[in-house]
Amino acid sequence: MTGSMRPSVYSARYDTVAITLHWAIAALIVLDFLLAMSFSQFNPGDALYLRDAYSLHMSCGALILPLTVARLLWRLAHRRPPLPDMPWLLRALARASHFLLYVFMIAAPASGWLVLSLRHQRTSVFGLFTWAWPTLPALASMPHAQRQLWHDELLPLHTRLSYLGMTLLVPHVLAALWHHLIRHDDVLSRMLPRIAAERRGARSSP
Repeated sequence: MTGSMRPSVYSARYDTVAITLHWAIAALIVLDFLLAMSFSQFNPGDALYLRDAYSLHMSCGALILPLTVARLLWRLAHRRPPLPDMPWLLRALARASHFLLYVFMIAAPASGWLVLSLRHQRTSVFGLFTWAWPTLPALASMPHAQRQLWHDELLPLHTRLSYLGMTLLVPHVLAALWHHLIRHDDVLSRMLPRIAAERRGARSSP
């Protein structure tokens, strides 16, 4: 593949804030899902059981929600790099997948917050800043029977949203790899940290 056939990786990069938020949220989502699998699928004594998985899962969720809101606000306030030249259907699918991922990244931790509020359970962020993730008074003040009813509806919803989000994440990753390995454009490179992008750009030069 010659250099002229691959668009420059520096022509349309995301800014540092967008890149940092993107990879921080991605890492937290994967970690959060693995932690949830640990405390929901394994019992004490099992090889993959982690005693602190539940509290760490809550901490990750407590970070994902505000970071996603910050990422969304940053995206709305800053022009993002344009998509490469490709069929309109692929463009539509790319925009739809990004929209659904944002819905997931807000809805999943928000539903977890509602569940914790119904349980009267305050959550810290890795043992710090308990005040930053309080219970919602409107839910915590409900009678017990009403809170139990809402809890039994929201907890399965939270679980389904988590699995749905991971289902969306897989084609998102595969699409980025397809752009990079098959189409040889800069969709993936422009979201990589600059050092990684420079190394990839150097390897692609003739």
